[in-house]
Amino acid sequence: MKLLDLILENVTIPFKNKTEMVVINNDGDKITVNCEIPTTEEEKMTGLMHRKTLCDKCGMFYDNIDGGFWMKNVKFPLEMIFINNDKIVDIKYAKSNDDTIIYPSTESTGNLEVNSGFCEKYNVSVGNEIYKS
Repeated sequence: MKLLDLILENVTIPFKNKTEMVVINNDGDKITVNCEIPTTEEEKMTGLMHRKTLCDKCGMFYDNIDGGFWMKNVKFPLEMIFINNDKIVDIKYAKSNDDTIIYPSTESTGNLEVNSGFCEKYNVSVGNEIYKS
């Protein structure tokens, strides 16, 4: 049995822990994103792997960044919104099924992963306020 299969045996999808993240966009509008929070090592390693889609205002929120992120076995492109002190400090675009490790370009304490195109659609950029509701 492959290591990933063993890891996935212990993971319930969607993840049990949830939160809402609120982004104040460039127009001053509040955009609420319904998020899953991976808490166990297995959940953190699995992330959005093997899912077919992510709803429009859904995401995955990592509240602790121990290293970089990759897109192996993620079937759709994402935007990674890196957060520090309730501010967006970096936005990285991530291609589906890419093994490249993605790091924030500056100190970050959190990462909100959303569908590619989210930031343009909702007028979100670096410097915007973001917080758990």
